[in-house]
Amino acid sequence: MTFAQEFQGYRRPDGQVGIRNRLAVIAAMDNVNPVARRIASLVREAIAVTVPFGRGQTGLDKARHDGALAGLGRNPNFGAALVVSLEPHSARALAEAIAVSGKPVEWLAVQPCGGTLKATEQGVRLAARLMGRVSAQTREPIPLSELVIGAECGGSDTTSGITANPLLGMLGDCMVDAGATWILSETEEVVGAEHSLIERAASPDVAARMKMVVKRMEDQAIYQGTRVWPMSADNIAGGLTTLEEKALGNVRKGGTRPLGEVLEYGERPSKRGLVFLDAPAPGTENITALSVSGAQMILFTTGVGNPVGSPVSPTVKITGNPSTADSFADNIDVDLGGVISKEYSMEEGVEKLGAFMMEVASGRMTQSEMLGDMEIVVSPVDVSFLTHYHPA
Repeated sequence: MTFAQEFQGYRRPDGQVGIRNRLAVIAAMDNVNPVARRIASLVREAIAVTVPFGRGQTGLDKARHDGALAGLGRNPNFGAALVVSLEPHSARALAEAIAVSGKPVEWLAVQPCGGTLKATEQGVRLAARLMGRVSAQTREPIPLSELVIGAECGGSDTTSGITANPLLGMLGDCMVDAGATWILSETEEVVGAEHSLIERAASPDVAARMKMVVKRMEDQAIYQGTRVWPMSADNIAGGLTTLEEKALGNVRKGGTRPLGEVLEYGERPSKRGLVFLDAPAPGTENITALSVSGAQMILFTTGVGNPVGSPVSPTVKITGNPSTADSFADNIDVDLGGVISKEYSMEEGVEKLGAFMMEVASGRMTQSEMLGDMEIVVSPVDVSFLTHYHPA
């Protein structure tokens, strides 16, 4: 690797490292989303974390929802958090779950405030005080080995499996060799190629867990009255033909190193190296899951174009398709189409991508950050499947 081996990051009280220094304004439930958005809009570097559910959830859905919000709040890219809820109990509980990270946390309940306007006023004052503390933190040199990178793809086409995804996997190997953490996910999209991960499992237990999460996802599809066929209309238009073709391209993002761990949704890696996160494949849900699991950055390949990014983890959009690099230029960060046009080698493409990754780690903004093309979706327990189309 010739790209930088350290970056300028923010060391957090729990030892984690952030690449951004923002304030999370987290809505604990959907009915206070407007208040969270309003507060965040009035304080610089504040990010609204809003949700489509939260009121009346029970059982596993509630546990996942609450755990995911706590995980987002604990992500090291946030230097502090303000929790907003309808009533005090849920606000306090979420704030306490985030506070275990050691970062400053405050909470606000709308009902005792006497309405949304009064809550907004109080929330802005709390957020401003928190942001004052956050802004006092400064960047310091951090070794590349402390990066946790999520590998994602969306809007895949034929070029994804032959350029962008293999290039991302080659970078993943470099990162794992340097001691960093590389998270592969999208369980639905490894079906048909899961053997390549199982064969690389670091232990029989890891192999068994990888088999289990794939089988569980297939069983869930049957339970929900569908089947595994992650071929969206844009995938087909982009030239992909079979489930196996897409899966083989998808797993290339994981590189070639041993698979050291398989994570449940909401879990964080307990070791460095290559890990697999069991989470739904749709892009916005998956980048949210990666952020929940502590990814500081997401490297997102696309063949025909996908604009969405995470407001928590800067999302680098990468394409190996020269046509998409031109037509989707406003949303692409790294154009690797030069590999197909033979302007440079695969190895040179990896260096180009690695250099940009390290610049983002030190503060360079991505296109989705600049344009505000960012969203959060916490997955319900019933899995989302990419079954927009399948043959009869």
